[in-house]
Amino acid sequence: MAQRIEAQIQVEVGVDVLWRTFAEEFRVTWPKVVPDIVVNVEVVEGDGGLGSLLFLQFKPGGPTVPYQKTKIVELDSTKHKLGLEVVEGGHLSNGFSKYVTFFKLTSNGERETQVDVAVECEPVAEEADLQGKTTKFPLLFFRCLENYLQITTDA
Repeated sequence: MAQRIEAQIQVEVGVDVLWRTFAEEFRVTWPKVVPDIVVNVEVVEGDGGLGSLLFLQFKPGGPTVPYQKTKIVELDSTKHKLGLEVVEGGHLSNGFSKYVTFFKLTSNGERETQVDVAVECEPVAEEADLQGKTTKFPLLFFRCLENYLQITTDA
């Protein structure tokens, strides 16, 4: 049965800088932000925009799978919205038959952004901690991105 799990986090980084590093410069920044998890991000189909297919290589000893293929299913730079659907590996190898994560970034002032995360998924079996298995990592990622940006830029 399909489920939708939502969460949000406030980060002390301006929305434009956060959006650029998260949604536009992802090939470079994602491996730098979570180097213990993501080794490499490649665009294997498309130009990095809507409909593009991404290949994420995970660090051995990190996630329980070596890679994930993800399709960009929503991209709106003016509204700061991004949707990523796992099409192979990743969560599909870890108990889900469908897994899509949606992000919306909203400015809360010059140096603060609210990040809304929604995961639409279909677990293969009943999951005891669906919240932890779906939104925990995206929230952790944005906290790591916030820390990375505060160290490397004047975000």
